[in-house]
Amino acid sequence: MGPAPAAVRTVVFDIDGTLLDSAAGILAGFQHALRAGGVAVPAESELRVHLGPPLRDFLTLAGVPEDRLDGAAQAYHEFYLAEGLRQAAPYDGVEQLLGRLVEAGVTLATASAKRTTTARAILEAHGLAADFSVIGGTDATRLTKAQTIAGVLDELAADPATTIMVGDRHHDIDGAHTVDVAAIGALWGYGVEGELASAGADWLARDVTACGRLLGV
Repeated sequence: MGPAPAAVRTVVFDIDGTLLDSAAGILAGFQHALRAGGVAVPAESELRVHLGPPLRDFLTLAGVPEDRLDGAAQAYHEFYLAEGLRQAAPYDGVEQLLGRLVEAGVTLATASAKRTTTARAILEAHGLAADFSVIGGTDATRLTKAQTIAGVLDELAADPATTIMVGDRHHDIDGAHTVDVAAIGALWGYGVEGELASAGADWLARDVTACGRLLGV
C-alpha cells in the first residue's frame, strides 16, 4: 500500500483504540451498565471484543432488556464521566502526530461512537481537544459511524475526496466508505485479527508512526 494522497485536507479520527488506549475505563463502564441492566457480568476477556462499537449495540447483544437499555446506558455514562475517562492515555506518538498534521495545515476532527459531550470531555482530560476543529460523536440524530462522519464533514464543509478516516474497528472503515471517504485501519487498536483488512481498509498502519508516514507527516 502506498502513502495516502498528497491532496488530503481533512483527517477524521476515531478516539477509543485509535487516539487513546481507553480500554480500562470502558470495560469498567460496561460492568456498571450490565449490573444496572440486570445482566450477569462476563469475564473481562469476553467484554474486550466489544470495545469500539456503539454502546447500545453492545448492551442489546449482552442481553439487557429493551425496557432497561436507557438505565444501563445512563449508568455507563455516569461512571465514565466521573471516573472512566481518566483511565486512559494517548498512544505513543499520538500527540506528536496531531501536532505535525496541524502544522501541515490539515484540518482534524473526530467521529466517535461516544456521545459528543463525552468525546469532548475525554479529549480535554488528556490535553488533545485543542488540535481538533470539530469533535464529533453520537447524539439524537447521529447514531451510526457513517452519520457521525457525514455530520462532521458537513460542519467542516469538507470534501470526502480529500478526507481520510483513521480507526481501529470495521465500523470505522464501513462508515467511512458509506460516505465515500477513504480509511486507514489502525492495527494498534482493539480490532480482532484480520478485521480491518476484511473490512476493506484502504491502508493499514501497524502503529502511530506508520500512520503518520501514510499521511505524509
